[in-house]
Amino acid sequence: MTNILIPTDYSEASFNALETAIVIAKRNNASLILLHIDDAGYLPEDTYAIKNASQIGHAIADNIKQRHGIPTTVLLKEGFIGPTIVRLAFDIKPDLIVMGAYGASGHRDFFIGSNSYFTIKNASCPVLIVPEGKRWHDFNTVLFPLRPALGALKKYQFISNLVLKIHPDSNFELFGISIDRKEQDLKQVTELGNELKKFWNQFQYEVSYNHGKNIGEEVLDKADKSKADLIVVSSTVDVATKQFFIGPFSQRIINHARIPVLCIFRTPEN
Repeated sequence: MTNILIPTDYSEASFNALETAIVIAKRNNASLILLHIDDAGYLPEDTYAIKNASQIGHAIADNIKQRHGIPTTVLLKEGFIGPTIVRLAFDIKPDLIVMGAYGASGHRDFFIGSNSYFTIKNASCPVLIVPEGKRWHDFNTVLFPLRPALGALKKYQFISNLVLKIHPDSNFELFGISIDRKEQDLKQVTELGNELKKFWNQFQYEVSYNHGKNIGEEVLDKADKSKADLIVVSSTVDVATKQFFIGPFSQRIINHARIPVLCIFRTPEN
């Protein structure tokens, strides 16, 4: 991991996400890119609002460099927030986007903002959504939903490696999910879990299994019971006919989780 992009509107939510990004960057000797977007009518660069945003951004970057020794750059863009984040991520190819759950789109209890959701759905890299109200520096228990799907093993290997870069001491709880054919899915999920453990033998794991029609609720309930501090959501959570599709189960988890959610709908292979 070399570059982490942090969209910020200087709100409490985005500052909380920035703190998490700083910790991840220090663990990986990565650089930070602070992105502030003017979406208020595309103001001229010499207006007070733009100058003030620039001064704040560079002050934050200087503070990060002095306190943590992390190379930090500031980018100021104008346009619609979600599409601008996605376009920039495509151009600069960060390894991870870290952003607050609410930010400029406003706070709604248990719902992420529309800009966060647009970014998750369209970004070319993984997105870590960090909620307000608590500092998230360590991810000791990671709830990792597994569902048998074509190419799932490679995707899950990529996901596990990324999680360990975010927090190397993470313990994974593998949570097998199924919509139908419970016995067949149980066998396939068990085989997946066994294959993944070959790559993670230096870490601790707990494997459980569930079956039902409301997978999103089951994952959220499992996260509460496990006292998880990170949920991983990928395209394999839903039964989808379109690549990168964010289906109803993923949406439910992303919208209602009270802990950070790592959203991975693209991997280097796709």
